Amino acid sequence: MRHLCKWLALAICGVLAVLTILLVLPGLFGIHPLIVQSGSMEPVYPKGSMVYIRNTDPSGLSEGSTVTFHLEDGETLVTHRITQIDMEREEIYTKGDANELEDGAATSFAQVEGVPFFCIPYLGYLAGYLSSMAGKAGIVLLVIMVCLLSWMDGALMKQKEALEE
Repeated sequence: MRHLCKWLALAICGVLAVLTILLVLPGLFGIHPLIVQSGSMEPVYPKGSMVYIRNTDPSGLSEGSTVTFHLEDGETLVTHRITQIDMEREEIYTKGDANELEDGAATSFAQVEGVPFFCIPYLGYLAGYLSSMAGKAGIVLLVIMVCLLSWMDGALMKQKEALEE
C-alpha cells in the first residue's frame, strides 16, 4: 500500500510538471502558447491544437510562411499563411490553408504578433479545459491528493516502524 501511495503521488506530480512545462514555462521565454479555435489552417494546425508563437520582426516575413496577427478588434488572434507582402505599405495578405478565398483585408505589420514554430495536436482541448473553473478545481484536487498520498505514505512508514519494534 505504501508503494502505491508513493507512485501515485509521483505520477500526479509528473503530470502536473509536464503540463506546467507545456503551458506555463514557454511564457517565461517570450513564447506564447495559443489554442487553435478553427479549422482554417488544417491539416497543418488542426482545430484543438496548441500552437507556440514567437515574436518576430515583420520585415523578416516571407510569402508562403505562416504568421499570427491581431484582427482589427485588437483581441482576436488569427494564424494564416502569407500570400503577398506589400513592403511599401507595410501590409501582408493572408489566407487560411483550408479556406477557398484570401482574407478580405490586408493586415498591417503593426498587427503581427509573431510566427508559429511548434504545434501539439489536441493539447489545446486540454488547455481550454484546464483554464475553465472545473479544470482549475481539478488541478487543486490533484494537489490536495498529492498531499494526502504523501501524508499516507509517511503514516504507513511510521506504522511499519512501530510494528518492527
